[in-house]
Amino acid sequence: MVLPHLVLSILVLPTLSLGNYQLDVSPYEDTVTSKPWKMNLSKLNMLKPDSDLCLKFAMLCTLNDKCDRLRKAYGEACSGPRCQRHVCLKQLLTFFEKAAEPHAQGLLLCPCAPTDRGCGERRRNTIAPSCALPPAAPNCLELRRLCFSDPLCRSRLVDFQTHCHPMDILGTCATEQSRCLRAYLGLIGTAMTPNFVSNVNTSVALSCTCRGSGNLQEECEQLEGFFSHNPCLTEAIAAKMRFHSQLFSQDWTDSTFVVMAHQRPLTDTSGDGEYLSTEAEGSEGAE
Repeated sequence: MVLPHLVLSILVLPTLSLGNYQLDVSPYEDTVTSKPWKMNLSKLNMLKPDSDLCLKFAMLCTLNDKCDRLRKAYGEACSGPRCQRHVCLKQLLTFFEKAAEPHAQGLLLCPCAPTDRGCGERRRNTIAPSCALPPAAPNCLELRRLCFSDPLCRSRLVDFQTHCHPMDILGTCATEQSRCLRAYLGLIGTAMTPNFVSNVNTSVALSCTCRGSGNLQEECEQLEGFFSHNPCLTEAIAAKMRFHSQLFSQDWTDSTFVVMAHQRPLTDTSGDGEYLSTEAEGSEGAE
């Protein structure tokens, strides 16, 4: 049963032609490749045994030259009382495109105990929301309008719409959960940057409101709900957090283990606009 309040076409105005084509399916080639990626947990011995998992994933990023360099770049751009939001967003885009997927997903989707607010705060602050998100929540439809005016944001939004479309109330995604997560992370650094709404749970939402939507109230709520009440996205995030928790709960005979790092399929096939290039990182691990 398809949820009536999560209709796939709601993110794109059905009568609006954008460029030379209708944005109703992802314009990206779905050519995901996998490479082995090594993670050495022995290097976490410098941390206290009871350190939360968000801190451990942050340390794994710090120990990796490329992840550390990219993280410091957006950290510097997104800090300070006079940070420039557009510069911050650009650096966030670069991080989530170029950092190895296990690093990026580990930082953003690290599991926290419900009572560990420090861990939850660290996770919520991963994208530097004080700078990356608008200081005053705009209307969600205005946020979408701004997104549609930018070719990159527009394509990323439709990619998210395509792969995080819930097929039923159980959280079944239109495509694989991993593909939904990559589409979700692809939005970070755009006008439609989502984030966790609090330090005590894993609910996510756009930084916008539907107040003042007038006769477009229902459309606005459907757009907002595609993030905050999307069972496909919710289950995809929960599954990845369970996986991350298991990484640190097993007794490994070898402290170095291999996971699969995916090349994010962010090659636009529409021929419209300029898009940031991406590169796969499968050989440079936290070693």
